[in-house]
Amino acid sequence: MGVKNKWKKILLESTDGFLETVVDLLLFQIYLLGSAVGKSKTSKDVYKIFYEAHQELGQLNYRTIKLTINYLKRKGFLRSLKEPEITAAGRKKLTSLVPYYDKKRSWDGSLYLVTYDVPEQVKRLRDKLRDFLKTIGSGKLQESVWLTVYNPGQLVKEFVRENNLEGSIIVSCVGKGGYIGQDSLAELVKKVFELESLNERYREFLAEFKNEKTNKFKLAVGFYSILKDDPQLPWELLPDDWLGDKAHQLFKDQIGKISKQDYRSN
Repeated sequence: MGVKNKWKKILLESTDGFLETVVDLLLFQIYLLGSAVGKSKTSKDVYKIFYEAHQELGQLNYRTIKLTINYLKRKGFLRSLKEPEITAAGRKKLTSLVPYYDKKRSWDGSLYLVTYDVPEQVKRLRDKLRDFLKTIGSGKLQESVWLTVYNPGQLVKEFVRENNLEGSIIVSCVGKGGYIGQDSLAELVKKVFELESLNERYREFLAEFKNEKTNKFKLAVGFYSILKDDPQLPWELLPDDWLGDKAHQLFKDQIGKISKQDYRSN
C-alpha cells in the first residue's frame, strides 16, 4: 500500500483509525495546531491552512474543509474562525475520541471472562456489544466469549442496564493462578490480544517518525490509531521487547516541539 493510500485509510476509515469523520479529523487537527494558526489570520486563511495540510492525502477539498470548520463553529466546538480556539464542548468531544495512555496499569492478578447470549436477530445490538467489549480492553477468546485482565463488572452492569440486556451477559473471574485451556497465561494473552501484530505496528511507527522534523499531525494520528487497538495490558503480561512505551515517549517528545512555523506541514 502506498504512503498516500495508507494515510487515507488510517485517517478516515473507522476500522483503522480513531477519527471516524471529517469533523473528528478537523477538530483534532485544530487541537494539535492550537494558536499556531495565528491571530492575524482571516477565516479564509484558516481554511487555506487546513486545505494545504491535507493536499498530500488527496482526501479533503477546500469546500469540505470550509463547511466542516463552519459546522464546528455552529456546534459550539470552536470559539472563533479567525483564531480556532476549542471550547469546553469541543474538548469534551475530543476526550471521547482520543485514547488515553495509562502508564500505571494496576492489576489484581486475575483474568475475567465475559460471555453473552444475544440472539443473532438483533445483530445491531450484538455489534454494539462487541464494540463495547473492545473499547474496555477485551479480546475475543471464542465466539460470544471474551477475555479481559481488568475487572469489567461495573462497566458491563451499566451497559446491560442501558441496553436492556438483563440476563444476557455473564462476567466470570478466573482468579489468580487460574487457567483457561492448555495455553500458559502469557501464551493466551499473546494470542487473544494479537500482541505480535500490535508490537509490529509500534515498530513501524517508531521507524517512520524517528526524525525530529517529522509531520507531527501524522505522528499523532498514527500513534492514536495504534493505541485505540492496544488493550494496555499490565506490564507483567507484556513481552520483554514490547515497544508501546517507547512509541509513547517518542510521541510525547515530538508533539511537544510543535511551533508556529510547523503548522503548514502538519
